[in-house]
Amino acid sequence: MDIACRLDTERAAVESLLDRWLPPEGEFPERIHEAIRYSALGGGKRLRPIISMAAARAVGGDPDSIVPAACAVEYVHCCSLVLDDLPSMDDASMRRGKPTTHRAFGVATAILAADALLMHAFKLVAENGVTVGADGETIAAAIKELATAVGSYGMVGGQHVDLETAAQVSIAPETLEYIQSRKTGALFVVSARLGPLLAGASTRQLAALGEYARNLGLAYQIVDDILDAEGTEEAIGKDIGRDAASHKKTFVTVHGVEKARGAALELVQAARSALDGWPDEADVLRKIATYCASRTA
Repeated sequence: MDIACRLDTERAAVESLLDRWLPPEGEFPERIHEAIRYSALGGGKRLRPIISMAAARAVGGDPDSIVPAACAVEYVHCCSLVLDDLPSMDDASMRRGKPTTHRAFGVATAILAADALLMHAFKLVAENGVTVGADGETIAAAIKELATAVGSYGMVGGQHVDLETAAQVSIAPETLEYIQSRKTGALFVVSARLGPLLAGASTRQLAALGEYARNLGLAYQIVDDILDAEGTEEAIGKDIGRDAASHKKTFVTVHGVEKARGAALELVQAARSALDGWPDEADVLRKIATYCASRTA
C-alpha cells in the first residue's frame, strides 16, 4: 500500500477514534458540545495522531495503547485552528470545507469550544499515562511536553510573533524560522514524542524523533504556504491567498515559491536522515516526510 492510500485508511480510523473520546452528541450543555464536535470532527488530514502512533510503533511500542494521547494532540491542533480563525487573528470564513467555528456558533462559543478541547487533551494524556502503567515522572514529563508545545515557548509564542510582525516591511530569517518552528513545528514535535514517551522510549530515541519532527514541521508549514499561494479553495478546503493579501511573512512571501519548494525538500531529507539506522518499523515515518513535500491539499 502506498503512503497516500495508507494515510487515507488511517485517517478514517482516527476520525472514528476522535469521535469516541469526545462528549457525545446531545449531552448537556448541548450547544457547547455541538461546537466542540464541529471543531474537532468532519475533516482534516489527521497527520499528527497518525505520526504519534507510527512513532510509538517505530520504538517497539503498541500504537493502540497510546491512542488517547494521539487524539489529544489532534484536539490541541483543532483548538489552535479555531483560535487562528477568529476575527482578531486571521478572520477566516472557511475551514475544512465548511464555515469556521466562530461563523457557525459565534465568537464566544468558539473560544469556549477551543478551551474545552485543550483541557480535554490534557485530561486524556494524564489518563493514558495511567492506563499504560507509566510512572508519575513519565506522566508529568508527557504533560510538560504538551504544555510547552502549546504555550508561549510553542504555538502561542509563534502565533504572537506572527501577528506582531505582520505589519513589518521585512523580517529577519531567524524570526521567520522562529514563527514557523513554534506555530506549526512545536505540535509536530510533541506528536512524534508523546506516544513513544508513554511507551517507554529511550532518551536517544526521543531526541531523534524530535529532530525528525522539527524538520518535518517546518517543511509542512512551507508547503502549506505554497498551497496558499498556488492552491484552490476547493482542493484545500479553506480560504487561500490570505498570506499575500494580509502581507503575512511566510517563506513564500519572503523568498518566493521556488526557493520555498527547495527549502521544503531539504527539510524533508533532514527529517528522513534523523531516522538513519532505525528499523523497518520507522518506514512509515520516513514515507510521511516524503509525502508532506509533495502533497497538493
